[in-house]
Amino acid sequence: MVSGRIEPHRFRLYKAELLEKFSGDAGRVLDIGCGYRRYERFCRGSEYIGLDKDLSFRPTVQSVGEKLPFRDSCIDTVIMFDVVEHLSDVKEALRECVRVLRKGGSLVITTPNTWGFGFYDSFADRTHRHHFSWASLEKRLRESGLVVEKRIPLHLHIFWPLRRIHSKLLMPLQQSICVVARR
Repeated sequence: MVSGRIEPHRFRLYKAELLEKFSGDAGRVLDIGCGYRRYERFCRGSEYIGLDKDLSFRPTVQSVGEKLPFRDSCIDTVIMFDVVEHLSDVKEALRECVRVLRKGGSLVITTPNTWGFGFYDSFADRTHRHHFSWASLEKRLRESGLVVEKRIPLHLHIFWPLRRIHSKLLMPLQQSICVVARR
């Protein structure tokens, strides 16, 4: 980031780093809402499965997050990068994630922050059906039977003069939320 100018490619690189980090010890990695599978090459798991409802993206599997076509406990890591806000039924999608995750498996999820203070706004995108704060997302994850393990601060989209504030104070206002939860 230079002079407060937004560089969207930095956020994509950050997501790639997240996938690389959290797929390192994984066998099967499921990327829900994979789009063009741009993060596949960063997967360190033994198998990458890209799932999307749109066949024009050429996903590995065509389906939606609310109906995962996998048997129980067969996935080590589920990735949902900026997808949960677009789903029709978040509760069902998280229930499906829990069902397919093996015991000890993890879910890495990013979504715009409703309370985020930055250049991008959760409400600016009309395709967002749901809007989450850190607390509301974590509550949904816990209600689904997941244990919130880690909050990861994302400083990429925060209004640049505020980046100097200590991250614990800044976390509730960050533009994007990233949470790692375990089954």
